[in-house]
Amino acid sequence: MKSFVAIVLLISTLLAGCTASDRFEETTFLSNGPYQQGTIGIDRSKLQTVVTWCSPTLLQMAVYDDVGDTYPMQYERLEGKDHPLQVSVTVFPQDLPFSYAADYSTPTDVTSVCSPASIQTTLSTETGRSADLDKKLGETFEVRSDQLVAATVDCNAGKAGYAEITQYRGADYGQRGGIALIPAGEASDVTAQCKRQNFSIEINPSK
Repeated sequence: MKSFVAIVLLISTLLAGCTASDRFEETTFLSNGPYQQGTIGIDRSKLQTVVTWCSPTLLQMAVYDDVGDTYPMQYERLEGKDHPLQVSVTVFPQDLPFSYAADYSTPTDVTSVCSPASIQTTLSTETGRSADLDKKLGETFEVRSDQLVAATVDCNAGKAGYAEITQYRGADYGQRGGIALIPAGEASDVTAQCKRQNFSIEINPSK
């Protein structure tokens, strides 16, 4: 009887010490994504709002000329299944109400970096390099690889494409565009689009 009680207590102790992080493969999740990064231009002569949507199947950034009460959530169930979604709304006025920083009105680009649990949106001045992309905007292309893949859209070049992570050298999407990671071994259909005030990368499993 004592042995049985001891075993029960041992199991209870082990379960109590097993947190969600112990069961969650954080390293794999961070390595495979979802991770996205994008940059879009804004007009510093007036107030503008930048909205970023990030999920395992979507990266989208859009610029609005005002501050709205609501914005589209872009939440569509993927083949009937739920998925994470993050939405960031950042307002960029012409000037700051206090002297927090010099030259606040100088940067004309906004960059959003999406990690599995957060979106960081900041003004940016670094001009991105252009990648060698060969897909047309608006046309769906298939990605199949046993390695981690970075799907890319370069709105300045008017092209899209992808590269395996072993050949990936950073956010090479020009001055306006973005990247979205696709896990190794996944077969996906990717569609990238650029419009005047927004761009998007949509990812769906190949059928």
